[in-house]
Amino acid sequence: MEGWVVLSNFLIVFYLVLKVIIGKIEYYPVFVFFLLLFASINVLYFVVDNKLVKSLLMGLFIVILWWNYVYGNRLFILFLPFGLFNIAYTILKKPLSGVIFVLFSFLFLDKVLLPEYFLISFLLYVIYQFSFITSVEIGKLKEENADLRKKIYLLSAERLKNNSYEDQLKYVAKLEERNEISQKIHDYIGHTISGSLMQLEAVKILVLNNEKEKAEKFIQRTIEVLRSGHEEIRKVLKEIKPESDKVEINRVKLLIEKFKRTSNLEVSFKWEGKIERINYVYWSIMYENLRECLTNILKHSKATKVEIFIEVYNKFVKLEVKDNGIGKESIKKGLGLIGIEERAAGVGGKVILDGSNGFSVISLLPLEGEGNGD
Repeated sequence: MEGWVVLSNFLIVFYLVLKVIIGKIEYYPVFVFFLLLFASINVLYFVVDNKLVKSLLMGLFIVILWWNYVYGNRLFILFLPFGLFNIAYTILKKPLSGVIFVLFSFLFLDKVLLPEYFLISFLLYVIYQFSFITSVEIGKLKEENADLRKKIYLLSAERLKNNSYEDQLKYVAKLEERNEISQKIHDYIGHTISGSLMQLEAVKILVLNNEKEKAEKFIQRTIEVLRSGHEEIRKVLKEIKPESDKVEINRVKLLIEKFKRTSNLEVSFKWEGKIERINYVYWSIMYENLRECLTNILKHSKATKVEIFIEVYNKFVKLEVKDNGIGKESIKKGLGLIGIEERAAGVGGKVILDGSNGFSVISLLPLEGEGNGD
């Protein structure tokens, strides 16, 4: 707003100077003095922040204008609309009062000056009204921006709180799982070892007493106890250790879930066939290829939906990542796509790229032959 006001003041001064130069009015020393005074008051008005001081400066400016109109050069009254609109817009914050002030001032002016006075008043009104509306809109936008920042901060804090709570739950679950494992191991291993030690202590005594037959019986019992304990421990470890395919499919699910949170895209994930046939090497390849595909989708595709399929056939595994983005008829392979192809080729597989309808990346990995890695 201040920029427009300064510009309007400059135009008024330029107009007055022009009238002096072309000789429409006589040159008075007071003319230069008044211009300097006008410039000083304007500078102070925009520098000072105190509302009372601003009011006093503008009041002084209007008094000097009126005095000069009555006793000096009447042409300076053309600055009066500036003072009146300034009071109305910047001090009172009531635009309508500026119009009333200007209309009221018409009653006291010389009719010769009325056309110029009216034109300047009208132009200043347009400038001030435009600046005022713009300032109000900017103020609203700043408030909305501050409100949005506050909401973002609260949401971020809530998200961190939720993440912290999730981490705590995971930690508690791990502790409970460890406790359960240690209890089972203690029950079986501890019982087996303590029983075996007792048997061996008895054997030691029997050997010292040359009771060979009894010692052999105790040794056989000890062997049976240890064999039984060994089988029980194997059962416990089998119960505790999850199947590899479940571990890997959950790694993939976790990767997809993280992608959904960061991208806000709609993602579907399906798998078919005997996924237990997929070995660790293949899971690693598919995981890295999937991660690279999701990164590319986020960077380049402008998609809203992503579909992920894992299908196990008799002789190969297929991983397909498809989006509904802009696609590409002519595909230029970057480091990411080259890496996907190299990983698949390393186990005898291949990659099919299709950019005709969105973008699709299909990784085919053979389940038979040297590439299987079993």
